[in-house]
Amino acid sequence: MSTANIAAMLAGNARRFADADALVFEDRRWTHHQLDVDVNALAAGLAAEGVRRDSRVAIVANNVPEFLILSLALAKLGAVFVPLNYRLTAGELAQLLGHARVEAVATVPEFAALTDAALAGLPGVRRFALEPVDDRWVDLRAMVEAYRGARVPDADLDGDALQRIVYTSGTTSLPKGVLLTHGNVNMNMHAQVVELGLRPDDRILNVAPLYHVGGTDLPGYGIWHVGGCMVLQRRFEPAAVLRAIGTERITGMVLAATMLDMVRREAGAGADLSSVRWLIYSQVTSALFAVARGLFPNARLIEGYGLTETCSALTYLDRAHQESKQGSVGIPVPWVQVRVVDPAGDDVPVGTDGEVVARGPKVSPGYLDDPEATRAAFRDGWFHTGDVGRFDADGYLYIRDRLKDMIRSGGENMSSAEIENVLADHPLVLAASVVAAPHPVWQEVPVAFVVARPGLAPEELIAHARQRLGRFKVPKEVYLVPEFPTNPSGKVLKRDLRQLRPSLRPDWTYETDRADRPAG
Repeated sequence: MSTANIAAMLAGNARRFADADALVFEDRRWTHHQLDVDVNALAAGLAAEGVRRDSRVAIVANNVPEFLILSLALAKLGAVFVPLNYRLTAGELAQLLGHARVEAVATVPEFAALTDAALAGLPGVRRFALEPVDDRWVDLRAMVEAYRGARVPDADLDGDALQRIVYTSGTTSLPKGVLLTHGNVNMNMHAQVVELGLRPDDRILNVAPLYHVGGTDLPGYGIWHVGGCMVLQRRFEPAAVLRAIGTERITGMVLAATMLDMVRREAGAGADLSSVRWLIYSQVTSALFAVARGLFPNARLIEGYGLTETCSALTYLDRAHQESKQGSVGIPVPWVQVRVVDPAGDDVPVGTDGEVVARGPKVSPGYLDDPEATRAAFRDGWFHTGDVGRFDADGYLYIRDRLKDMIRSGGENMSSAEIENVLADHPLVLAASVVAAPHPVWQEVPVAFVVARPGLAPEELIAHARQRLGRFKVPKEVYLVPEFPTNPSGKVLKRDLRQLRPSLRPDWTYETDRADRPAG
């Protein structure tokens, strides 16, 4: 029997690397043997609870070991996990839980009340606790102990079997559910191993949220594909990152530009970061690159580009060109093809802007129950990213702009259209346009330009947005304007709004409302 089941790697690791560290979290450690035992025990317990092939189980939690153990136990059973952003509101979570048609939700004490509120209209959904909550929640740690020693065969899956549904901010008020298969994840693991040169003695530090592909796939599961170790942290804290690098001798990690800057400010003169041999980041300025070079003297500094729909990285910048091609996101990782095309789908000349498209076995097959969006983005055999890029004469990709108007704030991605739709629901708003504004700490924050009826108080609009959006999505500035700049067809020129902003005084700003801090 052959299988594409990603959990199949655990049994081999338990034999080859039985006593080597597989997972480290705070004061807890799992060897590869122990990880295999816990995943099997949890899978047995879940099966007894009625979880079966194709069951969908959501997770609302920050980074805890049980998040990963549950995801692998579900994979063994052929079930599907649905990681959700714990920074959403209860209403937003309820929308996604209903859309994904989940049978159960797992959470941690910190987000139990939020998850409870989201489940108010979904009475049939069962409650699991990754860490003990109360008697209404089935304790998965206790389940592991109760079934310890049980063995569960890996479900026999082909590469098309669904492994996970990841919700990403789309161009409508409801984010799209990206389908990622076992085949996608396997090919991503292969690509990460080849591109990063992963080895059994590697120890990666994982601070990226596990509900992102950045946490699970960059390289995420890939470190276990070679029998290495993941050091997991509940959340990003610069001092904890520096301690882990020193005590665990971390060899690789992923840091958003914001995080890298915080580590820079925290690091003392005696910090020993010499063990790090690769560091993945994105949108790092020249000044911050120089800082990273000094902090991590032995590291390959990797600018990368990827999307949820591509199971993380599409391109990486190679070590030989990390300085000469600074600003480039590099060349395609193994087993994917990347092109830059015009609206007709033809390749544009070198040095010319066009839309970035990609194909390969790590690219998603589409969106959950959204054939229209799937047809629009996945056509003629290529995934259309919606991002504008160009190749140079040496085949290095540069990302120039974002057709989708995504805003990246403190490591979070958000859709300007989703925020605009919420603002436009206010009865006094005639039109709303949201753009990214640069921020010294959070990289970008959303700001709103609003054409309104007389009498609109910006504070009322912000209160309206807070009821419907996660706090990190709420605009940090509001500008009341008489009209928007548009092109001849009436499309709002967001670039003009971004250029106009420095000359205007905001009618409301988070600087005068300390309770509404940016994402992070």
